[in-house]
Amino acid sequence: MTEKALINEDEIIRYYEDCQVDYELVWHLNSHMCMHYGYWTKETKNLREALSRMNQELIEQAGIKASDYVLDAGCGVGGSSIYLAKNTGCTVKGITLTPSQVTTSTENARKHGVSEKVSFEKQNYLSTTFDDNSFDVVWAIESVCYAWDKQDFLNEAFRVLKPGGRLIVADFYAEACEEGSKDAILLEKWTDTWAIKAYAITDEFEQQCRTAGFREVLVRDATKNVLPSIRRLYYYFFPGIVVTTFSEFFGFRNRTQTKNTWSTYYQYKAYKKGLWRYNIISCSKPN
Repeated sequence: MTEKALINEDEIIRYYEDCQVDYELVWHLNSHMCMHYGYWTKETKNLREALSRMNQELIEQAGIKASDYVLDAGCGVGGSSIYLAKNTGCTVKGITLTPSQVTTSTENARKHGVSEKVSFEKQNYLSTTFDDNSFDVVWAIESVCYAWDKQDFLNEAFRVLKPGGRLIVADFYAEACEEGSKDAILLEKWTDTWAIKAYAITDEFEQQCRTAGFREVLVRDATKNVLPSIRRLYYYFFPGIVVTTFSEFFGFRNRTQTKNTWSTYYQYKAYKKGLWRYNIISCSKPN
C-alpha cells in the first residue's frame, strides 16, 4: 500500500470518528444505522423509509438470497449487513477501516439478534485477507468513492468473489470536467470535506469493471431517487453552519466536523451544475 493511501486511510478514520455524531443528529443513525443517501420513490414517506428502501433496491438488483455469503465492503455501523441478514437470511461479513465502527456494528448485530449471521472486522477493502473465491456477493454503498484507485477495489472484489458471484455498488459519480476549472474545484471542495480524493466517472468505472474481469455490467442512474436527500442536506446547511462555526470557535467541535457541514452545501451546488450523478452499478464474475 502506498504512503498516500496510508495517509488517506488515517483521514477516513478520523472523518468517521469525528463526524458520526452528525449522522446521529440528522440521519437516524442510532435507529436505522445507515450513512447513505437512501432511495426515494413516490411512495416513500420519510427518510427512514428511504434508508431502508436503498438496501432493498440493492438486494433486488443483486438477487441476494438466503444461501449467499455477502461481503459488505465499507460497512459503517452495520446497518446494511444487519438488514441483509434479517430480510434475506444470508450470512454477511462486514469490513471497515474504523475500529470504533467494528465495535458499534458488533453491538448493533447483537441488539438485532443476528450475531450468528453477521460479523465485522477491521480491513481495507483494497487488500483483504480473504481467500480467493470466498463470497457470493460484494456489496458497497457509498464506500468505493474512498478508494484512491477504483481499479484496485474492483480487482480485489473480483478476486474474493466466487465464479458467478455478483458485485453491487451504489455511489456518487462525477461528470468529466477540465482539471483546474471552476467545476473541478467545486467537486474537489466537496470531496475534501469527506476525505475523498475524487469520484469515479461513470464510463470509466464501467470500463474498469470489465478490465477487472466482470461481465454483464448494468448501470442505473438513480439520481432522481436521492434528490430529496440532496435537498434535505442543503437545507441543513444554513442552521448547521452557524452552529458548527460557533461551536468550533468555542472548542466544542473541530475542523473536520465543520468541513462535514460544508459538504451539504457543496454537494447541492455541484448537483445543480450537473457535475455528478448517483448510480447503482451491478456486474458479475463469469462462471
